[in-house]
Formats: sequence, structure tokens, C-alpha cells
Amino acid sequence: MGIFNIIWFIFFFGWLQSLVFLVLAAIFAATIVGYPLAKSMMEMAKLSAFPFGKEVIKETELKGTQNISTIRKIGGAIVNIVWFPIGLILAIIFIFFGILAFISILGIPVGIVYVRTAKFLISPVGAKVVNKKEAYAAAVANELEKRATT
Repeated sequence: MGIFNIIWFIFFFGWLQSLVFLVLAAIFAATIVGYPLAKSMMEMAKLSAFPFGKEVIKETELKGTQNISTIRKIGGAIVNIVWFPIGLILAIIFIFFGILAFISILGIPVGIVYVRTAKFLISPVGAKVVNKKEAYAAAVANELEKRATT
């Protein structure tokens, strides 16, 4: 995955996308209301810079629903609703780029990254970018927890 991340960073402007999301994070962090979006834009910058080998999962899947406060869940839902029109426009743009990338066989991995990014942009608050091992471990832990309660 390392070589793909380097190619992405240099030739597919991962550095530029990451820089844009870092600037957005700084703008959102200037306000108290925008702080949850600032954290999400930092996660987005992490995904944009080096997307291969990373997964986007909800914080509740990573930490468990009982470990996230109700206020945080409700606040995140409200911010995601306010963000939705902007996120939808950005997601459509990223899906368009993904479709363009899918035209060639070599572009399929790039198209997957764009589509995964679009999914993140629709509802960014409460999403975390983790490596595939962490995502798998969280999925296993959640499944074991479900089985233990039934």
C-alpha cells in the first residue's frame, strides 16, 4: 500500500486535497460551533493524503455506542444535518471523478478512493479514519459484543 499512497500523494494531488481540508479545518476551528467539523476535516485530510490501507468507520463502531455520550451523538447529528447540503455537492463531485477514474483499468483503485471519500463527505462528523487492522478489530469486537448480549 505504501507505493500506492506515494503515487496518490504526488500524481493524483493527494497533497492538494489534504491541504484544502487542513485549511477548512483551520477555518472551522475558529468557531466553537464549527469545532466538530474541524475535527472531521482533519480526518478527511488524513484520508486525502494517504488513502490506501485506510478505512472510514463511525466512532460508535470504533468505541462502542455506550462509550459515546448522548450529547455528542445528538450534536454530531445536528451538525451533519446542517453540513448535508455542502457535503452532498462535494460528494457528487467526488463521485463524478470516481466514475471518470473507473473508465480505465488502472484508474479503478483511484475511483474507489473517490467514492469512499464521497461517502465520508456526506456525513463527516463522528467518522474516523483508521487503518484496516483497526477497522477489522473493531468489527470483530462489535460482533462478539452482539453475540454476548443475545
